[in-house]
Amino acid sequence: MSPRDPKNESRSFKSADPSASLPPHAPRAGAPIGPPPQGFGHSRKRMALEIGGVLLVLVLLVWGGIALVGGVASMVVGLMPISVDQTIGEATWNQMVPAEKRCTDPAALAYVQAVAAPLVEAYEGEHTFTFAVIDAPEVNAFALPGGFIAVHSGLLEKAESGEEVAAVLAHEIHHVTERHGLRRIAGQLGLFAAIGAVLGAVDLGSMTGIAVSLAGNAYSRDQESEADALGHALLVKANIDPAGMATFFDRLAASSPGVPAMLSTHPGSDERATLARERGGLDGAPRTLPTPDGVRCR
Repeated sequence: MSPRDPKNESRSFKSADPSASLPPHAPRAGAPIGPPPQGFGHSRKRMALEIGGVLLVLVLLVWGGIALVGGVASMVVGLMPISVDQTIGEATWNQMVPAEKRCTDPAALAYVQAVAAPLVEAYEGEHTFTFAVIDAPEVNAFALPGGFIAVHSGLLEKAESGEEVAAVLAHEIHHVTERHGLRRIAGQLGLFAAIGAVLGAVDLGSMTGIAVSLAGNAYSRDQESEADALGHALLVKANIDPAGMATFFDRLAASSPGVPAMLSTHPGSDERATLARERGGLDGAPRTLPTPDGVRCR
């Protein structure tokens, strides 16, 4: 082994290129230093796009969470026995339709029961139905969980045929059978409370309070459309002319035009009349129903 020459070693060190061992992308010695590359936070345009992307993700997460809760709540309702509907409905019924609010003339209730009879007979399911007529001028009817259906006297005065009254009753019957009221209550309770109701860990009295508060609110667009379609099918099954559904919606549309359908949370009366006609009618002769002429609350 030959001895090292300090001079040669020194010359070798001085002649080495300091940048030779640097990675290819690193600046070489003596090279001009330019502006830093554009990265996160350095471009206004890119920053705007990134912020917009974050906001979009947040919106989708919220929307997806709501849809998930609604879907799971709907599934939870399917696990509840019908007795839950009946318990909530009866308690709510006693609060919303007390005796002092009902028509004093028994002929009004007798008329509604007579029109409803073929519908109830044609229905195949586990629900039973209770009817009442409220002394109120509004053209309205509503259904509570468990089969409790109230008709305002103003609706009987507005209707021009028994078929129109039957169409309203068929619609309300299917709000009951599809458990739309209970689904709305479960949505208001929240996912964990709805599951608690299935397990018996939630007082049904709290659900009754929600039912009362929701009774005056409109159902969702999908629920209204479903009740219309199933109500139409029930009319046909009961051999009742379903044209009464279209004519009743025609009259509602003419008397109280609503907001455009795209801005509404539920279908407009004119749209519902059109759909009712498109669903068709009976093949044979329909049954004859009594008219509401002369039916009064008192």
